[in-house]
Amino acid sequence: MELVKWQYRSPYSLKQREHERLFVFGAHTVVMQQQPHREISLQQNTGFLVWDGAYILAKFLYARLHLRGKRCVELGAGGALVSIVARLAGAARVVATDMPEYLDFIRTNVGLNSVGTSTRRVNLRLKPKPEAEAEVEVEVRELVWGHPVSPDLLPVDVVFGSEILYLSSQHTALLHTLSQLMQTNHTVGYFIYKHRNLQEQNFATLAQEQGFSVKELPQAMIDSEFHSESYALLKIMKVKM
Repeated sequence: MELVKWQYRSPYSLKQREHERLFVFGAHTVVMQQQPHREISLQQNTGFLVWDGAYILAKFLYARLHLRGKRCVELGAGGALVSIVARLAGAARVVATDMPEYLDFIRTNVGLNSVGTSTRRVNLRLKPKPEAEAEVEVEVRELVWGHPVSPDLLPVDVVFGSEILYLSSQHTALLHTLSQLMQTNHTVGYFIYKHRNLQEQNFATLAQEQGFSVKELPQAMIDSEFHSESYALLKIMKVKM
């Protein structure tokens, strides 16, 4: 029997409203919890769903970046799909950060994909291991943009952000945090967003004004299932002084 290539999108179900989802990256299957029952709007609870941009960024870093041995931080991690996949890709340290209300949710997803569960197809009824038993390899930390960054997060090689540019009012605070994380000229950031006419593109302009270089990567770098949609994948670095 011919094997059918795994696809992210299924014409038979709307997975964004499921409580559990499977994501395939090479030989790895990642299980993600969601909380679709919550009231979700631009201003609240967006982190309790896995948005397409998180999958696109995770697929990009897994297939195209060399993360082995790198130290990574994800901003606005939500369910932390990107962080989990960065660890699967061989990153030496991965820290998933978000606001306090998401931290327990992140820990649940990290626990579901700890050592011994993330490299095989898992039972969807699998429960997270107790904290004492789990070998959690993604750190979970509170980080509110604009606030001081804890020194023990540094140094950082790669910073990730998926679907976090939709609130233009937060761009200044986000760049303040990036300035603290990107303290060396080799640190690079990768951010993805979908054009939703919410002034997301203003982030690049503001970043350049504040001493960052911003390059939009070619559409070929984005998973082919999404080439017809208006996603932008940005590479961000500090300008050498």
